[in-house]
Amino acid sequence: MRIAIDARMMGAEATRGIGRYIQELVAAMLIENAGRTDKHTFILITRSTDHPFARHPAIETIVADVPWYGLAEQFKLPEAFRRAKADIVHVPHWNIPVFMSGPFVVTLHDLLLRHYPQSAKSSTRNFFVRSVKMLGYRVVLSTAIRRARRILTPSHFVAHDVASFYKHIEHKIVVTGEGMPPIDEQAFSNDRNRPYLLYVGSAYPHKGLDGLLIAWSKISVMHPDLRLKIVGEKDDFMTGLENEAADSGLKNIDFLGRVNDQALGRLYAGAWAFVFPSLFEGFGLPPLEALAHGCPVICSDAGSLPEVVGPDNAFFFRAGDPDAILGAVQRVLANPEAARAAARIAAQDCARRHSWKAAAHATLEAYMAAYSPAA
Repeated sequence: MRIAIDARMMGAEATRGIGRYIQELVAAMLIENAGRTDKHTFILITRSTDHPFARHPAIETIVADVPWYGLAEQFKLPEAFRRAKADIVHVPHWNIPVFMSGPFVVTLHDLLLRHYPQSAKSSTRNFFVRSVKMLGYRVVLSTAIRRARRILTPSHFVAHDVASFYKHIEHKIVVTGEGMPPIDEQAFSNDRNRPYLLYVGSAYPHKGLDGLLIAWSKISVMHPDLRLKIVGEKDDFMTGLENEAADSGLKNIDFLGRVNDQALGRLYAGAWAFVFPSLFEGFGLPPLEALAHGCPVICSDAGSLPEVVGPDNAFFFRAGDPDAILGAVQRVLANPEAARAAARIAAQDCARRHSWKAAAHATLEAYMAAYSPAA
């Protein structure tokens, strides 16, 4: 079977969560494919010929240097798919070209903008642009859900959410999951003599960072030697948060911007705890990354997080409640050594429940089902 994948977002440096999903999934499917007698060919639609799988014998590359979320992908991407001569196409996000033809599957990581329309970069634009962008999102998303042979989701939470908005499509939904990062055993004995809490992610409104700042106004007074390090792209949302912190006179906060994977691993390994105050998540990879680096997780109970992290694997708090964040931080700081020991057990449990191998197998099965004439 010839399988075309829209890999323009591939790589954490391009789009952190979705980019990592595409790269890890392709890598795991290539391993799965190597053991098959009826091997598949994968055609990656990328923005350049320079990508991690360019020289793999089971990979063909078609370059389509087209930005995502714009009109250009609607008109230029169908031609790239036609050139692929694929039996099935996988679009790993909701942004399908509405005029594409042929059978395809789509990954819906969440329905974030149905719940939090302000959590989009276009929300900082004028009313007309915001309205047009949101209308485009609704049209493209509805088309993807209606026409896809299979709808892949990373969690049961997203599967139920999609089914609640769009009726009579439950038979097309497949929960494929995602993977756990490799556990860094050395990180569990890492020196944590410079105490800090860590947040990794965007500053979009649904991430709940306003509540974290409110909690930090109390935490920083109670623990004057503790710092808060915030990692994430310095876009308009992050700059606004930084200004908010400065205007409020908050101390001991470091806004680090984006960092590479090596630096991020060191930050996880050195933190006393990772704090994730999100109000909505379809999967939530950062808590798993933290646990893989020996870092205890302080996490909201929003969306998929209890399902993905596991109800006993984090210090959960009620989403949107700054006092609950404070209470969870206090529980960790009361005995950080015990929290770190619990993180080791939590990491092992998450590794048993999440693997890219399992996600790859489920995805390949979904391709086969979607390719079937009876799909």
